[in-house]
Amino acid sequence: MGGILYLPIEIKSRELDGKLLLAYYALSEGYQVIIGEHSKVQEASGIYPRGIFLGKGYARGFRKKVLTQADQRGHYVVELDEEGLIFPDENIYLRSRMHQDLLPQLDHVYCWGDSQKRVIEKAYPQFKSNCTVTGNPRFDLLSPKYRVVYQEKGEELKNKYGPYILINTRFTLYNTISGKKGGHLSPQEEYIKKLYGHFISMIKQLSKNHPALAFIVRPHPAERMESYQKDLLGLENVQVIRSGYVLHWLLGASALIHNGCTTGIEGYLLDQMVISYMPVQSPTYDVPLTQDVSESVTSLKELQILISQNESSWIKGKRIRREKKKSALLSDFYGPEKRNEFAYKIILGHLDSVSLSSENKRPSKHYRFKRDTRKKIKQMFPSLISQEIADFFKGIDHIEQQNLTDHVKITPLADRLFHLKN
Repeated sequence: MGGILYLPIEIKSRELDGKLLLAYYALSEGYQVIIGEHSKVQEASGIYPRGIFLGKGYARGFRKKVLTQADQRGHYVVELDEEGLIFPDENIYLRSRMHQDLLPQLDHVYCWGDSQKRVIEKAYPQFKSNCTVTGNPRFDLLSPKYRVVYQEKGEELKNKYGPYILINTRFTLYNTISGKKGGHLSPQEEYIKKLYGHFISMIKQLSKNHPALAFIVRPHPAERMESYQKDLLGLENVQVIRSGYVLHWLLGASALIHNGCTTGIEGYLLDQMVISYMPVQSPTYDVPLTQDVSESVTSLKELQILISQNESSWIKGKRIRREKKKSALLSDFYGPEKRNEFAYKIILGHLDSVSLSSENKRPSKHYRFKRDTRKKIKQMFPSLISQEIADFFKGIDHIEQQNLTDHVKITPLADRLFHLKN
């Protein structure tokens, strides 16, 4: 128990609050926490004492660098892959994000559910004792206990934009951070390109046929937002917005439209109306779990009918709570759903058994963190200030009826990097 917990974050809008929830309870158990933008936490892990480095999953090349460095620095290295909940192809997942050559650098793997755990253990039987189903703390926030932290902001968005349909995308294989790909595309990239085109056509048609509704298009953080702004230019009731936490947008929305997106599962767990728009299908690249928790429609006509059935209620300010369909797959993909547990508790329960050598290494007072001006990093993690951390902790204080925040020292170490100590 105790020591330093290193929590690197790549995509702020997706990962920050889940990591802060874990940090909150870790602080209450005596841990110190270093949290922030990924490269900054990596840098800090080389100059601060040995601790627990909780990796967030990486593509193969970057993964080698991160895990090797953390291992060589003497940290206990754990990985909870943010992409480990859903992946269409097991072999591609193993090659790209869980390759055996890096297993020696990992002390333990935390899995979203039994499904991911089976895939890893089947490929690497020697690693069976090093995999634990924990879930992910960002899904803890979807529970009735914690979602109250987001409801006020959700109502503010609803009041600001009126009844709106949230449209989340995941088309990074075609619409990259640099823009749309041209030239020869792989079969999967061609599939994503078709989906992108269908979504643009769908949004234009819905905008025209439902002028009383607003449509908020929220591109994936690794997509080029300007592509959507250009393709949807001139549609008065359509806005392309990436800012803000996704739970706020989900709670304020009348409905969510997606295709194969994790936010479809998040919307389902929040008891929202979730629609999977599937104008093209692929047995290889479709994501069954996200369909299972959604109302799937395969044509624009079907989608129009579904929206028309509920539009008048949405305009009157009513929230449609359709009878929640029972997912046959979710408990296999997400372990805590089956056991009605919180992921942060399972993770801390495991970490409390980790023995760390005592080390008092501290950085020189004159140490300066490298300044990062990379455009991609700024897009994925634009900013973080002490007040954001304090405000989140105060929200959990209110739920837990305690005042941990008053005793936590939040020390900025660099731009988007903080040391937390209780």
